[in-house]
Amino acid sequence: MEQDTEDFPVDENPEAHQVAQHSEARSTLKAKRTRLRSIGYTIRSNKVLFLVVAIVLVVLGANVGYRIGTAINASKSQESSREARNERVYTVDAVFEQIRAQNTLVCASQQYDLCHKVESSNRDLLKLFNLPFTRNRYYLRYVGTIQAGVDLKTAKIVRKDVDKSGKPKSVVVELDAPKIISNTPDMDKTDIYDEENNIFNPIDPKSVVDLEKTCIEESSKNAVKGGLIDQAKVFAQQNIQTMLRGAFGSKVKVTINWRS
Repeated sequence: MEQDTEDFPVDENPEAHQVAQHSEARSTLKAKRTRLRSIGYTIRSNKVLFLVVAIVLVVLGANVGYRIGTAINASKSQESSREARNERVYTVDAVFEQIRAQNTLVCASQQYDLCHKVESSNRDLLKLFNLPFTRNRYYLRYVGTIQAGVDLKTAKIVRKDVDKSGKPKSVVVELDAPKIISNTPDMDKTDIYDEENNIFNPIDPKSVVDLEKTCIEESSKNAVKGGLIDQAKVFAQQNIQTMLRGAFGSKVKVTINWRS
């Protein structure tokens, strides 16, 4: 009985086969390395691109932030300026309160120099004639400065006209009429001259005091007659107008209504 046999191929060159396998493995490894390099290059390229994009975004963000901040600051500055202007415009009453806080406004002054003679003698019991050897006499020179002013405590704004922005164009102020506020003697110049005393009729100190009072009254009357009060009215208006113009501009007009 014959058995069928199958012929199996016999590797006649095993070394060549191993070389081929080794070459194929090297080719495969080389291909893998090439692929890995490509992937690494792609990753590095993507990282660089990402970094560039990030830097660009940061720069753009900083620029936009700077512009927004500048715009906000400019807006705040304009708003602050606007508020400052509005505050300056709408503080007429506040400024006037500061003026009133001065209490008294000295508007005009003048110096005076008076001289009075005082002479007296003892009289007889019936007051008919002067007794001999009883005369006394002296001259009083009275020098001083008299001032006229306005009482600001009673000052009042009765009307104020403002423009569209609220800035005052004119202000009407009501005041009491000026008056004599001080009468101060100059004691370095005030003195008694050519004194003639008498042991039988010495000079009475009270007469000197009375004469000083007379000089004060006389100087006040002379000042009023000489126009000191009228001068004080002019300077009062100028002074108040100067103070208000210093706060609100040179075009502000101030009118004074004087109380009787």
